[in-house]
Parts: sequence; structure tokens; C-alpha cells
Amino acid sequence: MSKTIETPQNDSWSTVKRFLVLFAAATALLAGVAVTHYYVVMKTERVERETSELLNVELGKAAIARDLGNTISDLMFMARHNEPQGLFENDDPKSRRVLAEQFLIFSAQKRKYDQIRFLDRTGMEAVRLNYNNGNAVIVRDDQLQNKAQRYYFAETLDMAPGEVYISPFDLNIERDRIEQPLKPMIRFGTPVFDHSGRKSGILLFNYLGERLIGAFRGATANISNHVMLLNSDGYWLSSPWADDEWGFMYGNDRTFAEAYPNSWQRVQAGDSGQFYDDEGMFSFTTVYPLLYATGRPWPSGQSGSLAADRGYYWKVVSHVSSQSLVAATGKFFSRQSPLYAAMLVLLAISSLLIARTSVRHKRAVSQVAIERRVRGSLEEKVDERTQELRETQAEKDQVVQQLIQAEKMAAIGTMASGIGHEINNPLYAILGKAEAIRDEADVSRCRGYGRDIVAYSKQIAEIVKNLSGYARPSGEQDLELVDVNEKLSEAASMARRLFLDDQVKIKENLLPVPGIMANSEEIQQVFFNVIRNGIQAIEEEGFLEITSRREESRVSIRIRDTGEGIPEKNLRKVFDPFFTTRGPDQGEGLGLFITQQIVRKYTGTITFESRKGEGTVCIIEFPAVEDKGRSRNET
Repeated sequence: MSKTIETPQNDSWSTVKRFLVLFAAATALLAGVAVTHYYVVMKTERVERETSELLNVELGKAAIARDLGNTISDLMFMARHNEPQGLFENDDPKSRRVLAEQFLIFSAQKRKYDQIRFLDRTGMEAVRLNYNNGNAVIVRDDQLQNKAQRYYFAETLDMAPGEVYISPFDLNIERDRIEQPLKPMIRFGTPVFDHSGRKSGILLFNYLGERLIGAFRGATANISNHVMLLNSDGYWLSSPWADDEWGFMYGNDRTFAEAYPNSWQRVQAGDSGQFYDDEGMFSFTTVYPLLYATGRPWPSGQSGSLAADRGYYWKVVSHVSSQSLVAATGKFFSRQSPLYAAMLVLLAISSLLIARTSVRHKRAVSQVAIERRVRGSLEEKVDERTQELRETQAEKDQVVQQLIQAEKMAAIGTMASGIGHEINNPLYAILGKAEAIRDEADVSRCRGYGRDIVAYSKQIAEIVKNLSGYARPSGEQDLELVDVNEKLSEAASMARRLFLDDQVKIKENLLPVPGIMANSEEIQQVFFNVIRNGIQAIEEEGFLEITSRREESRVSIRIRDTGEGIPEKNLRKVFDPFFTTRGPDQGEGLGLFITQQIVRKYTGTITFESRKGEGTVCIIEFPAVEDKGRSRNET
């Protein structure tokens, strides 16, 4: 009788070839997952970055509008409050003293106006209050000045009742020089009237612009390193770099418009927006100081065009550089590389285990065939020599021992053939999840699929460890408190994803039950194996019902299907290793055997109740954790 025996050298080469094929496929799959992950993360970060930038520039605009609105409200209050009292009469010293006292109290409370002035129709300062270093001081009459030639006086005096003048935002100048330290300034003015309704002059506030800039920077603190405030000529009023600010006051030609000419054109073209170009990402909005600060457009007189004209505006602009955008990509790789490296190592280990198992299974199948031929030959010889063997009991015992040994070898070979089947389920699940990630647009679901892939990979390692323990006793395992309902739900969810269609429904009726002490992965494998068998027993439409409840000191789980049922003659064999009523391509019959071993391992029981054509009920019971602890104490 000729036979071919696989050598260790052939086994090693076959293992290497199969490992390379499996590892290449798994690596390609992981690469697809990584690309999808990168796309989803980058898209999410881009949306978050764009939303954050737009929100912050709008917050900066709102802070400016709020400060301007409050200042205009203060101005109009002082004007309308004092007009009926006749405090703006040109030739009434008493009224002017009262007005000065009002200015003094108002300035001390507000602390944001460098000067508060009443100028009569000739441009002469009738009342002036200065605010310096926290002190409000009324200027003596002999120090008052005539401001008839200043641009803001003529502009404000020509306005109609209720109109407000706002000057350009610049630095305060004293004696033809920029005041030091720098004092940003905006002048707010409105005409005032006497008792007869005749225009008696103007009320003028010199607003300390540093407060406005401070409010703007506080509102945009989250993007403080790349947000700026520009005037309509593109000069910086506020910038992360102090050297850029107030260039127009020093005759400096450096502007945002000069630094980013193409970007500036797009910023000027709209009131608000966001765009990308070669310089990076720009987000912007527009502040029309008077129109937006008051919440409504103020009427514009013939001389008040500066106050109400839309040509007088500021731009709030944030600029995220191209280098910062590229850095986000590098950050993804630095954060995720360890994860994918670990997953690649896991895939390599899994591929090697599968390759070894497959080659060993193939060799075992060949060995089983040889043993069967040997056994057939032995049976023939036994028949021929039966009479001869009866003469010597020792020879008879020897033949029987040989037959037992041959059967044991066949059983071991058959067991090895089932290992590949037990691993296929989670392996195909990993493939299915990866395909789902490729087609899924929902970011949250993709993350869930990724977690499932990691879980299935762990399950492959657990299955290999459990199956390898069939031939030899396994070591001690760490026990933990297992939530039975949680593992039932996870097993049902896994079954829905892998096996079910619209014809089969899973119903869950899970009551609160105590935990059990066990290995959680093994308990989930028990539930999954039983649920899988129940689903496979349903050939057409039907349902599978899962219930859990406490029965005295035990946790009881019942899994009922509406399949064809188990014939009575097979009911006693369902836990036999390698017993199956399905074809060779649907399993080797190890599932329920392994399930029973796990249940017994944790002092549980598993039984089946079934009748042909009426479905099957699987009953699993475990001792509740507190009962188990009490029994130990009593012992």
C-alpha cells in the first residue's frame, strides 16, 4: 500500500506561502480602513475648524458692535437728558457748571471716555472733562480751546437731530505728535439744541479705543494667534503682531492688502465668508460701526456721510496658514500610527495562526485517510484471523488496543478539521465591517465598525486559544463579573449583522438578573453559538426569542427558535464532538461540544427541548454570583 507523508520541510513552506497570502489580504483590508479613517477624520476636523473660525470672527464682530452700541446709547442719553433742562444754553454759566458736574459723575462711572465735551456753535469748548489715569477732571475755563477748524466739529454740527457722527479709528495726537503711550481713539458726536429748538452746538465723546480692542481680543481669545481687525484700507487696527498695528499713523505702507493682495480682494468683495487659497484659509466678516452697532441704519445728513456711509467699515479676519493646515495631517499620522502598527502586528499573528492551523488540518486529513486505509486493512485481517486470535487472549487484547488507537487518531484528525470553521465566522465579519466602512458616510457608524473589527480580531485569537485547548487542559483564566444581559445583546447584535435577513427576527425579553463569575469572551461565545444554530435551523420565515430571568439562586437563559426541531434520535447526540446533520461545508460539529465544555467549566448546565416541526428551546443556567460566594464561605 503506497502513501504520501508530508515532511516538516513541506509543512513549513506551505505555512509560509499561506501566511503571505493571508497577510497580504489582511494588510490590504487594513490599508482600506486606514484610508477611510483618514478621510473621515480630516473631513470632520475641517468642518470643525471652519465652524470654529466663522464663530469666533462673528463673536469678535459682536463684541465690537456691543461696545459701539453702548457708546452711542451713552451719547444719546447725555444729549437727550440735558437738553430739556436747558444745560446746553450758550450764555448760562450756571447751566454749564451743572453740565460739568453731570459730565464728571458720568465719566467717573463709565471710565471709558478720554474726553467729554460740549462745543458751542462757534466751535469753542464750553465744557470739557478729561479722564486720565482713573481720575476725571473738569478743565478750567482759561484752558478751553476753539475746535472750529477740526473736521469732526463741522461734520457733527451739520447733522440733523438724532444723527450720530463717528470718526475714523486712529491714534490720539497731542501737539502734532502721536501721544505716548499709544491711545487709540474714536470720536462720537451729535448736535444738541436749546429750549427754543435752535442748534446750540455739539456733544462730543472721545472714546478710548483700547477698550474696544480689548473686548475684541477677549471675544476671539480662542484664535488670538491668527485673528486681526483691519480698516477699509487694509491697515491693521489689531494684530497678533504689534509691529503691524497702526501703520497708517506712521506712514508705513505695509498692509494686509499688500501682504495678501488676492485674498484682500476676496475679503473686500463680501460682507462675510470663508475661502481657501494658496496662503491658507481665511474667514471674515464686516463691521459697519454705526449701522451694525445700533441695530438699525441711522439717517445720514448732507455732512454726515462718514457716519452712515457703508464705505466706512472694518474687517474681522482670521488667517490659518497653509503650514498649519498641513500640520493637521501630520498630527493624524503621529497619533494613529501606533494604533495601526499594533493592528498590523495583530493581523500578522492572526494570519500566522490561521496558516499553521490550515496546514495542520490538511496534514491531519491526509493522516486520517491513511489511518482509515490502515483500519480497513486491519479489519480484513481481523476477519481472516478471528478464529486464530480466539486461541490467545493476549493477541486478542493487542488487536483491540490497535483498533482503539486507530480510532483515536481519526478523532484527533477530525477535530483539527473544525478549527478553520470556528475562525471563519469572525474573519468574514471583519471583512464585512471593512466593506461597510468603505460605503458608510456616517462618521459615528464608521467608528463603531472600527471597534467591531478590533473586537472580532480579539475573538479570532480567543477562538484559536479555546480550540487548541481541546486536545490538552487549559490553564487558569482571570474571572470577572459578567453582565449576562449585555453579552446576550452583543451576541444577538453580532448574529443580526452576520446571519439575518428580513425573514428572521430576533426578539429580546431580558429581565434584570445578577451577574456571573466567568470569562466574558467565553460566555459571549456560548450565547453566539446557540443563537447561530437556532437561526440556521429556521429555513423560512420565523423568529428567535431570547429571554433571561432569575430562578432562585441561578440565572436562567432560554433561547427558542421556530425552526424544524431536532429529531428525538439526534437529541442525545447534539453535544457529541463532530456530530452534525449539515453538509461538510457548514461546519464540523464542534460548536455545541465547545459550548457545553464552557458552560460546565463555570458550573452551569445546558439542555435542549425539541420536537420535530415545533422548534427548539435551549436552556442555559449559571449560578448567580452572590450564591456562588455564599457556598464558598459555607465550605
